[in-house]
Amino acid sequence: MTKKKDISTLTLLIIYIILSILLFDPKLFTGGDNAVYVILAKSIISGKGYRNIERPEEPLHTQYPPGFPLLLSIFILVFGENIIILKFLILLIGSGALFFMTKIIQIIFKDHAKIVVLFYLSIPIFIIYNHWLLSEIPFLFFSLGALYFSLKNSAKNNSLYFIISSIFATYAFFIRTAGIALIFAFIVYTFLKKRYLNLVIFLIIFLTFFFPWEIRSSRIPDNTGYVAQLLAKNPYQMELGKIGVLDLLSRISQNFLLYSITIIPQTILPLLQSDILLVVFGLVFFSLSIVGFIKRINNYSLVEVYFIFAIVILLIWPRVWSSDRFLLPVLPLFIIYFFVILFWLQTKLKSKYFVTVIAGIMIFLNVLWFIPEAKRTLVNNLAYIKGDKFAGYTTDWRRYFEVIEWINRNIPREKVIMARKPEFVYLLSRHKSFCYPFTADIEKINNAISIADYIILDNFYWTGTTSRYLVPVIQKAASRYEIVHKTTPPEFYLLRVIK
Repeated sequence: MTKKKDISTLTLLIIYIILSILLFDPKLFTGGDNAVYVILAKSIISGKGYRNIERPEEPLHTQYPPGFPLLLSIFILVFGENIIILKFLILLIGSGALFFMTKIIQIIFKDHAKIVVLFYLSIPIFIIYNHWLLSEIPFLFFSLGALYFSLKNSAKNNSLYFIISSIFATYAFFIRTAGIALIFAFIVYTFLKKRYLNLVIFLIIFLTFFFPWEIRSSRIPDNTGYVAQLLAKNPYQMELGKIGVLDLLSRISQNFLLYSITIIPQTILPLLQSDILLVVFGLVFFSLSIVGFIKRINNYSLVEVYFIFAIVILLIWPRVWSSDRFLLPVLPLFIIYFFVILFWLQTKLKSKYFVTVIAGIMIFLNVLWFIPEAKRTLVNNLAYIKGDKFAGYTTDWRRYFEVIEWINRNIPREKVIMARKPEFVYLLSRHKSFCYPFTADIEKINNAISIADYIILDNFYWTGTTSRYLVPVIQKAASRYEIVHKTTPPEFYLLRVIK
């Protein structure tokens, strides 16, 4: 029996790797976080500490915990700054996450595990993110590892499993701040189970790393890390101030609707385009998952306690950040509880193939989505291999990278660039760069401009912050700026600041 399970796990891992390669994109993800992670890894390697070395003043970094950059730094140290190799690191870590998920599913569903894992494999988000240089997949690996070793500890009563689980949970927290849900879950779970020695062991492991990080953070003046942004009404408009109780309740209700009837159904079945179908499927899936969770609550494990805290974090996160990225780490738990209730219904209906049919239909729909996506990726990758470095990017991003290339060829390295996405400027041209402040305060923006030698005046489709904050200030003193480069439409300008 064990041999059979091992063979099937290996087969599933091979399928996952093949699917991931079919959607593999060798280029940088345009969100910007990936570039920041690589820069932070380079900062660690340089011996300067954990700093934003892309900025002129090289300040201590306060936003992201160091777990993921630390992983990247090891690979950069060995293989150099090769983006494609770093992406294969993510693919390897994602395969590890699938391994842990498979083992958790086998523990919970036993002989019915295979159909659940196949459904998990069919969900595009786990394949799409399995090469992006983002923290989601590494966090998924460590959080699922923590849950798996916790379940093993409960079954075998082996303290070694608990220690490994605690280490995984601690490292997950240092990959994503939202991992605090897992930390709270460990504390509450061990307390409720009256495993006080385990609670002490976990706190020792966690606090050994947490206190030094917290002391470092507390000594940084004007620390505007995740906590400050989490409490802001809008992290992109900090001048709006902090949220109140009513704002928080509004955020929770908006996030609940957004996830339940839009993000969750679109993530699980991206082929669904009809608003009505998304709402119906989303409510059904979400409701059945919650009922499945309730059915397991009497024999709860760390998985159930973590699910509660993860949902809370998901709902209180700023709505402008709400996306499938924040859903990804908790989605495996939704899947587990969804199948818990499906198998219960199968027993009640006395229908042997009920779950297989339901899961099979959804898997088939995701296969239909996957085929054209794989074809599109193949076309873009062939164009990339033939020399089109921007194949697959939208036109505005093409122009942005074209400007950065021009800067790399024509602007002296010591010149400082102001840009909407400064991390890409530094990563691709090695020019120090920073973003203008998101404020209507003209004096603050002028003070920022005084530090810059050049400004990229963007025309991005996806954001209006440049036209809202920066353009009015530049227009008021147009004689201070000289256009040194202009792209084809949509026009991006490189301005020299005349000093």
